[in-house]
Amino acid sequence: MLLDLINLQKVRRAFVYFGFILAALLVQNSILDKIEILGVKAMFLPAVAAVIGFFEGGVWGVVFGLVLGLFCDIGMGESTVLFTVFMPLIGFAAGVLTTFFLTKRLFAFFIISFTAIIIGAFLQLFGVLVISGADPVRVLLTGGLQVLWSTPMIFPVYYSGKRLSELDLSK
Repeated sequence: MLLDLINLQKVRRAFVYFGFILAALLVQNSILDKIEILGVKAMFLPAVAAVIGFFEGGVWGVVFGLVLGLFCDIGMGESTVLFTVFMPLIGFAAGVLTTFFLTKRLFAFFIISFTAIIIGAFLQLFGVLVISGADPVRVLLTGGLQVLWSTPMIFPVYYSGKRLSELDLSK
């Protein structure tokens, strides 16, 4: 009787997306964290938050964006809650935009993810700009390079998220 109240397909989908988040964190923290181009590391995790909201809706985007943001803040080793607040907002925005305004195609996802990556880079560098008073041109150049280095990761994230959303988990 109690098991009739639980939607096992949604529970399985939640485990699949949790594994997807762990795989994305593994790639971000183990592989891309070691590779620097012109002294800048890629940060593609806003695209991961966006893809879940994009294909599953705003509620799933918020929940898994929160999980992703918590793990991302823990992995960064800083004492901020930047990604814990930012990632759920990205997941929710992507879910709302695809529910009411956009189609679930690559171009729409590219625009959403590219915007999320730009906003994420700006938020990361805003503290450096305001608190330390660093040279704004160098800070903006660093942010631009981070966005350019992170942009190619949008495509594998889209196709992985699309494939996960099409999985038949009713068995």
